Amino acid sequence: MKNILIAFICILFAKTAVAQKDSLSLDENDKYIYYQTVSQPGLSADTLYNRGLYFMKTAYPKSKLTLVTADKAQGVLTGKGSFLVSKKAFIATHEDGAINYTVRVEVKDSKYRYWFTDFVYVPYQRNRYNVYEPVPGITIPMEKAKGKIDKSDIDEYLNKILLNSRQGGGALKAYMLKTSALPKENKKIKRISTKEW
Repeated sequence: MKNILIAFICILFAKTAVAQKDSLSLDENDKYIYYQTVSQPGLSADTLYNRGLYFMKTAYPKSKLTLVTADKAQGVLTGKGSFLVSKKAFIATHEDGAINYTVRVEVKDSKYRYWFTDFVYVPYQRNRYNVYEPVPGITIPMEKAKGKIDKSDIDEYLNKILLNSRQGGGALKAYMLKTSALPKENKKIKRISTKEW
C-alpha cells in the first residue's frame, strides 16, 4: 500500500512539473509572459518569416490581431491583439472586459520563438442602451491588478490569458508547418497559338 501511495505521489509531481512548463511566467520587466521556442529543422529564416507574416495578416480578423511592425532584416514580427473575457451572473453571461496583448515572433534558420506579453485589462460597463462597452480611460495591467480587481476574477482572467496564448501559439505553429500557408504566387500561363505552326 505504501509503495502504491509513493508511486501515485511521484506521478502527481511529475505531471505537475510537466504542466508548469507551459504556463504564464514573469519576464525581466515583471510582466506576465507566455514564451515558447520551436525548432523547425531544414527551414530557412526567410521561409519562417514569410509564414509568420502570413499568420499575422490572415489568421485572425483585424479586430482580434493586427500586425504592428515587420522587420525582415532582423526577422521580427510584432502584433497587437485582444480578446473578450466574460462573467457569469446567475444564468446569464455578459462581457466583463477585454484583455489587450502584444505578440512577438522572431525567426532564425531552423527555429523561431514567440511570446505573448503586455496583458492589459479593459473593464466593460453597461451603457444606456443596455450594451456592454469599454469604460473610457481605464486600463489595468495584469501585473498591477491586485487590489483593483477581485482575486477570483484575476485568477479567471489569468487562466483565460493562458488558454488564449496556447490557442494563438497552436495556430502559429500550424501556420509555420504548412507550406500552403504561404500566399500563392500568380504564375503566368504559357499561351499557345494554334494559328501558327
